[in-house]
Amino acid sequence: MILSIPASDMPQPLATPGGALRDLAALALMLEQGWRIETPVLARLSWAQRRTGELAYHIILSRASQRSLVVIADSPDILYFLTEQNIPII
Repeated sequence: MILSIPASDMPQPLATPGGALRDLAALALMLEQGWRIETPVLARLSWAQRRTGELAYHIILSRASQRSLVVIADSPDILYFLTEQNIPII
């Protein structure tokens, strides 16, 4: 899927081997640009951290006919954000 967000506007992903993880700032930017979180958010083992057993939140975003996946490593900040927004996590 190709995002219609210019690369210069996208925050750089966190440094990970696969480059799949992003941070809460990237999610906030996408929400400001009109993306919406599709519920529920999935809490799964991180693709980049399979060996350590760390969780990551797999968040599907939609805007018009576009969809995008943002994967954010488990942290108190993302958990607080999702809880405050009453977004179900499974």
